[in-house]
Amino acid sequence: MKRLKSEVWHHFSLAPTDSLKALCRHCGCAISRGKRGDVGTSCLMRHLYRRHPEVAGGQKGFLGAGLASSPYATLASAETSSSRLTNLPTMVTKNHQAVFPVNSKKTSKLWNHFSICSADPTKVACLHCGRTISRGKKPTNLGTSCLLRHLQRFHGGVLKPEGARAAPPSPPDTQAPLGGPLAGAAASDDGSEKFYDSHPVAKKITSLIAEMIALDLQPYSLVDNVGFNRLLAYLKPQYSLPPPAYFSRTAIPGMYEDVKHVIMAHLQEAESGVVHFTSGIWMSSQTREYLTLTAHWVTFEPAARPRCEDHHCSALLDVSQVDCDYSGSSIRKQLECWWEAWVTSTGLQVGITVTDNPSIGKTLNEGARSSVPCFSHTVNLIVSEAIKSQRMVQSLLSTARKICERVQRSPRAKAKLAELQREYGLPPHHLLQDVPSKWSTSFHMLERLLEQKRAVNALSAECDFRELLSCDQWEVMQSVCHALKPFAAASREMSAHVSTLSQVIPMIHILTRRVEMLFQETMGIDTMLRALREAMVSRLSATLHDPRYVLATLLDPRYKASLFSEEEAEQCKQDLIRELETLDPTSEPTPVPSGCEPGSPPRDCTGEESLWALMAKLKKSERGGRPKVPEDMVLAYLEEEVLEHSCDPLAYWSLKRAAWPSLSALAVRFLGCPPSIVPSERLFSTPPENGSFGQSRLLMEHFEKLIFLKVNLPLICFQY
Repeated sequence: MKRLKSEVWHHFSLAPTDSLKALCRHCGCAISRGKRGDVGTSCLMRHLYRRHPEVAGGQKGFLGAGLASSPYATLASAETSSSRLTNLPTMVTKNHQAVFPVNSKKTSKLWNHFSICSADPTKVACLHCGRTISRGKKPTNLGTSCLLRHLQRFHGGVLKPEGARAAPPSPPDTQAPLGGPLAGAAASDDGSEKFYDSHPVAKKITSLIAEMIALDLQPYSLVDNVGFNRLLAYLKPQYSLPPPAYFSRTAIPGMYEDVKHVIMAHLQEAESGVVHFTSGIWMSSQTREYLTLTAHWVTFEPAARPRCEDHHCSALLDVSQVDCDYSGSSIRKQLECWWEAWVTSTGLQVGITVTDNPSIGKTLNEGARSSVPCFSHTVNLIVSEAIKSQRMVQSLLSTARKICERVQRSPRAKAKLAELQREYGLPPHHLLQDVPSKWSTSFHMLERLLEQKRAVNALSAECDFRELLSCDQWEVMQSVCHALKPFAAASREMSAHVSTLSQVIPMIHILTRRVEMLFQETMGIDTMLRALREAMVSRLSATLHDPRYVLATLLDPRYKASLFSEEEAEQCKQDLIRELETLDPTSEPTPVPSGCEPGSPPRDCTGEESLWALMAKLKKSERGGRPKVPEDMVLAYLEEEVLEHSCDPLAYWSLKRAAWPSLSALAVRFLGCPPSIVPSERLFSTPPENGSFGQSRLLMEHFEKLIFLKVNLPLICFQY
């Protein structure tokens, strides 16, 4: 190694990871000495004059003349402060007992920081961190260079002299870049060197920052924010934050590809090889429209279900901005492109597509794809039409909105409402403001008013509200809430993660029966109830006879044929048998390769028919000679008892796979399809108080990739 003769090396040491850089003993800064083949010490001297003028004047060789020109100067200068083992923190690892070299011929002061492992004399244990370091392979050729590198890399503080450990105060005219508290935190870390890019800790922090950008939909410029940099500098001073270009060009695209591969691997675990979809158009507040496609499938393999909660799996496949004047053909072309990339190219089948967009549904049904309308969206249309049909209900909603708006905008009214709630012993809830285009928000607004009826009446009188609710209006409000409650419960039930297509027909029967009962249980809203009944007939009657819904209901062990008449049940049974025969035209077992033709009698070594052929014939005759046919499986399934509604139908079919493999596969094809797109669109209807997508976030780079990661990272439990 080249001798370092300049006196400036009294204040610097070579960087252990880069010989072209030097580390300042006073502040721990890494200074470049130039390019390879052209290095010097001028930059080191300039650093001393600028940052440490008090030591750059007349001080010479504070490490000693003999050690100043050696790369081991740092270690030699630290010997006086660390010569006694009693001053060092000792550690004993679980696997190796520490042995201290007593009366050893080894004179290197490095042994103040290491001890020889009793189990393997070629290895030593660090007394500071307990790590085991190899000194070489041959016992006759062991060195200490690796020990010095370990100290320089992980324990740079123990190598510094006492004078250099306490950084001198900065000049009065020099401003600290990160302020006082951060400078103290960095000093408490003893000026450890910066992590290299491939360091495990650095890689983990960078990955977490990329995940934060995706999960919170933050712009890439976040990494340039002063506050964020101050926080990282305080928490981990050794970490160097990459620039925004690294996240936009490397981290996020790389993470997107990794998550995409994971999801494609999970799709291959779909039972029966069928994947269902939900698709829709989401419009942002900036009038940008995005087409979304979400996949839904069923798997019985625990490894393919990261959450292991149920058998339902889902993932957002793609998001793409579309023109405001899009056509049905352009949407279908985009969906076909996505299906080819994700599904058909890997041997999977495209199942049923659920959508709330009539244009998409019509386009898919005209082609070769199967599409059904979103049940929750259909319920929204039915209830909205019924509310608009009665003028009294409209007037009631208008008055309720004005009262809630008045209270929301008046601090005095809010304070008075809180006082009245305490006086009457009512829950301390705020009044809710509805969105006129969403009937569910109007329903919750009326429910809250009914809950706070006494306080609202007193508040209206004391604050001289121009809008007052009469006794008749309170009664109508009670009837409206009573009528809308089953529809709200139905929408909530059908929007659950585990809801299936088989629940649609039972829910239609329940709502139809409930509307008929409401005529006797309510007053003043007969016009609205008649509109509800008519809208349900016009929009849901076709669903009751749709073969997809019928077969899904029949294959759900919670319902089977209980909701159909005898004639309908017999017809459904025959349809199910035909569908099963189409799926599995032959019920013959698959021959197992055994070296002979199937069905041929066993032969002995001479080639003649063996006597054991008689035993095979006897076994075949005892089995009856006829394998199970689709009709036998359907009859056996329908004869079993109907399960409770709280049971999981997919768990039932998971247990029946061995007995009825083809029937179980057919059931999964229908029960894996969700009835609503609400779980998929919740991402795009985040309330403003929880952080909706603002304009700056919609315009940021890689929005589609970020939204893909935001949805799918939690679904795969960040395992990619």
